Amino acid sequence: MRGADGRRRVTISCSMAGEEDFFLEEKRFKQYCEEFIKHSQQIGDGWEWRTSKESLDDSQVAGACATEEVIRYEYHILYSSSYQVPVLYFRACFLDGRPLTLDEIWKSVHACYQARLLEGPWDTITQQEHPLLGQPFFVLHPCRTNEFMSSILTGSQKQNRHTNYIILWLSIVGPVVGLNLPLSYAKLGPEQNTNTDSVERPLS
Repeated sequence: MRGADGRRRVTISCSMAGEEDFFLEEKRFKQYCEEFIKHSQQIGDGWEWRTSKESLDDSQVAGACATEEVIRYEYHILYSSSYQVPVLYFRACFLDGRPLTLDEIWKSVHACYQARLLEGPWDTITQQEHPLLGQPFFVLHPCRTNEFMSSILTGSQKQNRHTNYIILWLSIVGPVVGLNLPLSYAKLGPEQNTNTDSVERPLS
């Protein structure tokens, strides 16, 4: 997926080992992503669906998030069939092409998140090979995704609220690494979304 602060992609992939409750099946992952992409197209923030390694080129990476220096961020959302949750992969570099180190990434995390992550920052944000590109990326480790999403989704169900898992999850984990969704995503209701129980449409 591509947006104002970099190329952002939703892709399908696999990783690691399993956990409990409120697992996200791959079919539902695709359906929630369809809703997400549909709204993105309506508001023009530039997210795109990519399904193959060939389409994950780096030639069009653009946009920036400025601090003292301009830094380019690139975000990928992949599906973990082992954890059955989405996983956020990202990388960042200065305009001269120099990639940020893990230590620099950690220092760029906003202070309001650092306190909570301080107990194990290297377990929360790690660097590993991108499953499709074979290149080094940072990743927000998915080991606790099911835990925090289960409590949130339970609350939504009790209130009988429509919830898009991808939007809810990304609005929670994205700000940790400088990725903020427009508020209009939070206002999506069932009438604005695709029917998640319908037959899947092919994604291009």
